[in-house]
Amino acid sequence: MSITEEQLQFIINSDVEQIVAYLQADEGLTLSQAFGRVYNSPIYKKLINTNTGLYLQSPDYIYDYIKTNG
Repeated sequence: MSITEEQLQFIINSDVEQIVAYLQADEGLTLSQAFGRVYNSPIYKKLINTNTGLYLQSPDYIYDYIKTNG
């Protein structure tokens, strides 16, 4: 099964949206701070690199990864 670039972007954006919501709820970050934390994290680079397969994981899993690995 292959996915289109549009589908891939939807998956990644949905993951980021959920992770940002978690950061806001758990750490009291503003929307800008939460997006900054995600986009500037090494995990985001892995998320957008399809070779890692991280985009296939749940937002909960990725969020736990961000909390423990930056």
